[in-house]
Amino acid sequence: MRTLNSEEKQVEIDKFNTASNDASFSPEEIAAVLDVSLSWLQKKRCEGGGIPFSKLHYRKIMYKKSDVLAYIDSQRIESTSQMAV
Repeated sequence: MRTLNSEEKQVEIDKFNTASNDASFSPEEIAAVLDVSLSWLQKKRCEGGGIPFSKLHYRKIMYKKSDVLAYIDSQRIESTSQMAV
């Protein structure tokens, strides 16, 4: 997949922000929203510790907005001393 430009990323972010919490998004959309790579999302799906996802069939992965927001909230820290090295 090609890299999205800044305007296309903003469209994806706006779409995510205005969607209901039970809306589903593709890995490509979530990568744009979180500014991470598709390979990072894939790695987390394989090793765990990432965002919960649904696998609708062998090639269709979807993320629920509420799960993405919960994952973001779980990554909050109060100081740099809490960061893993």
